[in-house]
Amino acid sequence: MNDVIGMIAEVTTPTEVEFVASRDHIPQVGDYVMLEFDGNRSILGMITHVERGSIELSDRSLRFAEEVEKIVRMIGGKPSNWARATVKLLGMVTNTENGVELMMPRSPPPTGGAVGRAPSDVLRRIFSDAGQVKLGHLLTREDVEVRIDINEVVSRHLAVLAVTGAGKSNSIAVIIKEVVERGGPVVLFDMHSEYAGIDLGNGCPVVEIDPFLDVNKLSLKELARLLGISYEKAAKQYIYLRRAWNLINQAYDRDRINELIKEAGGSPKGSADFLECLELVVKKMIEATKQDKPRVQLIDNDIEIEKKDRNSIYSLLARIENLKENYGNIIKPNEGEIADRIRGGTLVVVKLGSVDTDISDVIVGHALSTILSRAKRRIIHGKHHIPVLTVLEEAHILIPNDRTTYTREAASRIAREGRKFGVGLILVSQRPKKLDQDVLSQMVNKIILRIVEPEDQSYVVRATEFMSEEMLEYLPSLNVGEAILVGPMVKIPAIVKFDKFEGKRGGASIRATDVWKISSEDSENQYWEMIR
Repeated sequence: MNDVIGMIAEVTTPTEVEFVASRDHIPQVGDYVMLEFDGNRSILGMITHVERGSIELSDRSLRFAEEVEKIVRMIGGKPSNWARATVKLLGMVTNTENGVELMMPRSPPPTGGAVGRAPSDVLRRIFSDAGQVKLGHLLTREDVEVRIDINEVVSRHLAVLAVTGAGKSNSIAVIIKEVVERGGPVVLFDMHSEYAGIDLGNGCPVVEIDPFLDVNKLSLKELARLLGISYEKAAKQYIYLRRAWNLINQAYDRDRINELIKEAGGSPKGSADFLECLELVVKKMIEATKQDKPRVQLIDNDIEIEKKDRNSIYSLLARIENLKENYGNIIKPNEGEIADRIRGGTLVVVKLGSVDTDISDVIVGHALSTILSRAKRRIIHGKHHIPVLTVLEEAHILIPNDRTTYTREAASRIAREGRKFGVGLILVSQRPKKLDQDVLSQMVNKIILRIVEPEDQSYVVRATEFMSEEMLEYLPSLNVGEAILVGPMVKIPAIVKFDKFEGKRGGASIRATDVWKISSEDSENQYWEMIR
């Protein structure tokens, strides 16, 4: 074995060994080694833990720095360093027609065996040849590119987790650019509008969308969420909403919607507005209660009502009027769907920074459900479908672990069924412990950048099949742009240094001192120009 860096000197297992390093060689966490096995075979392993000491200072009960200083003077200079490393075994490397395969050994490597650095050409076959999307290079090997299998991301999904400022936005931008350049469509739900004005470069098209909802496309469940009505908390309001919703949909189906509007006291205006129709029908219900009528008859259909429910119907009307007043700018009839904007080789950015969480929940949940249902229909009917990658920034806001949201339900469906229908999901979060664990655990691939908070660390490990305790300990020491990759998108776990995204993107924090330096004579104009 060439490039020997140590010898196995401790008890070994089929999954883990320890070795002592050669004199003055200090192994690096995240680097890869080859260990001698029976015969001419070698096992690939990853260094997960390193201890370092010195012959002169170790195993002494030293209490004060002066004692250490005295020993160093006595030996006449620098102490003799030693290092011991723990290696997680990854398998015996076998070259095949489809690349490299790894087979775990049935018995432990022998003690006394040599340990050498894994050759870079072996690592390239593992990390470069099997993937399409380049992320960066191995942290310990700048000459080894790391590419991920984007097919595994679409089919098994991905979570990108880190604290603020660790490089999440750069990582996402690198992935998106690579996917779009290969003809893949990407839909990015941007919770804080951080990606407004993003330019992927190389002529990659970007479509930015202000938030909107085509009220004519919403289901009863979605409309009820917009209105803040649930059967559990407001049963009467929900029942009358459902009766009106059914009537209006029947009118649409029978092409009698203008007739319904006229009978309800309105004036048809070309294309019908579902919300306007709903308001008219609910007002008719209120009139009927005032006249002690047991039903409202519109286009040969009856809606049963009770006088005692007048307050509930008034409350329903108030919710409709409040929705129109507060969100009339995003409630747009006949606007179509966000899914209509999807094109191959295009990034669609849905800017949600201007709307609150409840509205964002319906927008994102509806869009995800629509994307999945369309993919299902096309696949089931044997039509061509372009696999699409959806990305949700600040995912813990809309997929929380403490309440049910519409987005959580839609994301869970994609996590379960998206693999069969070509819909991939990437969740991005700086607070993993606030993410729903069931959904997070279904993101089989993970890119984990720096995480400091112990509860977040433990939460990630519980939700990650391939995450070891040794890797958990390493998370706080990752620098900006460094990440641990686990999951089937890479053949073996890796610690990677991400490439720097060379295009234009938002997401950077405002530098307060730079803003404060703006001259007073034109401060306001320059301020808004700087943060635009």
